[in-house]
Amino acid sequence: MLHSATLFFNTLIDSEVDGVVDNRLFARALVDLVRRADKSSEDVEGRLVELLFSVANNIRLQPSILTAWFAPRSDDQDGNRHNSSATEFAGATRKDDFPLFYLLVEYVHHAGRAGDFARTGLLYLIETASRSKALERWLIDSDLATLMATGLGALYSQLGSLTFTTATAENVPTIIALSDHGNQETALPPSLGITMNSFMSYLLFWQDTIDHCKSAEVNGTLLDHFQVLFLEQLLYPSLLESSDVHGGSTAAVLTYLYRILDSIGQDDLVHRILHFLLASPSGFESKPVEKTVDMSASRRKSLDVLAAFSEEAARPSPSLFNLRDLVLLGLQSANRQTVLATLRLMAVILQRHHTFARSLIRTIPGQLAKQRTVGALNAELQRLLAMTKSLVDKPTLDESFENYLKDASWILESRLYIPPAEDDLEEDMPLEIKQDDPIVQELLNCLGDFFTNSVIVNLALTEVLMSIASSHLISLDGWLLVDPSKYNYGDHTAEQTTTPSILDQIQLAYLEPSWSESDTPTLIAVLQNLIQRIHQWQKEVPDFDILVAARWDLLHQGDSPTETPSGITPHSQPPLIDRSLRGAQLESDFGSPRGRTSRRLNLQAVTSSLQGAAVVSPLREPSVLSERSHGSSVSRAAAAEELQKRLAKPFHVEQPYKMNMGIQNLDQDEELTEVEGNADVDANAGEEPQPSTLGHVLTNVVILYEFMLEVSAMVQARGTLFGEAGYPAIG
Repeated sequence: MLHSATLFFNTLIDSEVDGVVDNRLFARALVDLVRRADKSSEDVEGRLVELLFSVANNIRLQPSILTAWFAPRSDDQDGNRHNSSATEFAGATRKDDFPLFYLLVEYVHHAGRAGDFARTGLLYLIETASRSKALERWLIDSDLATLMATGLGALYSQLGSLTFTTATAENVPTIIALSDHGNQETALPPSLGITMNSFMSYLLFWQDTIDHCKSAEVNGTLLDHFQVLFLEQLLYPSLLESSDVHGGSTAAVLTYLYRILDSIGQDDLVHRILHFLLASPSGFESKPVEKTVDMSASRRKSLDVLAAFSEEAARPSPSLFNLRDLVLLGLQSANRQTVLATLRLMAVILQRHHTFARSLIRTIPGQLAKQRTVGALNAELQRLLAMTKSLVDKPTLDESFENYLKDASWILESRLYIPPAEDDLEEDMPLEIKQDDPIVQELLNCLGDFFTNSVIVNLALTEVLMSIASSHLISLDGWLLVDPSKYNYGDHTAEQTTTPSILDQIQLAYLEPSWSESDTPTLIAVLQNLIQRIHQWQKEVPDFDILVAARWDLLHQGDSPTETPSGITPHSQPPLIDRSLRGAQLESDFGSPRGRTSRRLNLQAVTSSLQGAAVVSPLREPSVLSERSHGSSVSRAAAAEELQKRLAKPFHVEQPYKMNMGIQNLDQDEELTEVEGNADVDANAGEEPQPSTLGHVLTNVVILYEFMLEVSAMVQARGTLFGEAGYPAIG
């Protein structure tokens, strides 16, 4: 019977016959059917909500139909409706005014077909408000904003702790499996469960609502309630009250915020979230927007009540403890889950919402980037590539660099057309980083522990550093490149007694300057220290270079052998890190899953190692090799097993200086560094105190090599696309 009724109503709606959908008797009959029907069956429930959706779609296409479904109270009938500030803020529940609206609201939280139809139908009704002043005022005065904000908060409150999939040889990416942490819980991204899916669906509905709503006043009301009822009452307190002890919630809430910011792209929602959490001076900060002359009385009343409600709610303020403070604590945490969640959150802010880069990474006001000459850029690139080549001398370096350069150019091109702020053109210009910014120092501290960090931490860390390097709001001067004012051109500048000709100016622009060691950028100083340690290992372990090259080959073993030379290394670090952080197919960037054979690495490394000095492995016993025909295979198997044991042995890695002790003279006082390294616990990177193995260090050396290539490519791309290198003296 119910099935037949739904078919009948659906036929009437689809027929588009005059006097049906716009008839109040038809509207009442359909509303009564949906209210009183037995909805125990998902199929029946879906059919009923589909009827409501069809009506909403008709109203969107023909706003004149609205009067049959929407009958707001008059001002006289509604005069004594509000009795308190709380009631005014919450809005009035007036189901009899617009029953279709409230029936759709009931199913907004549902999953499946019913929820999809309800959310879309509600979007259509909200979109219609821009063409009906009565509906617009009703939406502002109603409890729509309260229902949506509290519904989002209810779903957020149901989110639980993080759960981790058991790491196995089949599901762990190769690059992580070839490390010391392949079997730990952080080897795979956390599972957030079905409750997170429900929350994200509703959050995306919020985003769609703001996008579809053409009424600025309805949008403003929704955003006001989103901030007060969700951001201020739930999200911010959950960040503030989180605990970082074992089993605490800090990693979870940071992961939730990461998912929120990674999923939404609606400018107004992002603006409210980040301006509030970062305590931006230009943020909303619970203050109603200035009332304009043409603002409706309903909207004005909503803002007044919102301000009163915010003042009554005693709560901590982001001006005292904001997201920057939480990020700093996360980077300093001894919990690897917290460190990873913090790095992922930083990456998504710097990449997807990069206009907030300077709110997260402090810069020096008024310290604009300086243009360097072409010769200076060439000198910087030569240094970076020389450092890279000293790690792994691969013949494919040029091809790899070209692929990274394409990636860097694509990233930068996406940011070339950001309009500058109307009131201050400098707001869109890159500024120099504050070298004493605690967050920058902690990032460099974490980089200093690169060889003992877990692979997943290093992938996340390098992604954050590259996100900073690609920001159009942050200059490279002082932390990645030498400040152009520190360049030394020798006698060429002193010899100029008269105004040089254009040709002389061009020649001067191609001169490659030198600079003092004391002017070495902070990031480069840390990288040089890492490379110095690798050079020391190259002296101590005769086949270290061979082992690194073999590890590089293994991590790139998934490359297609049929590719052209220009596509030998299509693996840029940003896609690799992005997949690893989001739980996608990370292994597609560095090779196939761990389930494949790794004999290629073993045979090459063993063969080369046997040709080196015997001191590199005390486990070698060449005298036991058989002289029979099958002796070579036995020898290879024994050598492979021997190499596996060797790679699993602890490998001594000295602890570096921390940034709060100064980054200058990192290569001095090695004895003191070793003593402190043995005494300190690596809290900044969240690593366990167990020593790293040789295999783990080799994998991190390869990651460092790829990172150095990516940095070099970004420097060249910025010099070209952002005009940071050129001929500043000409003319």
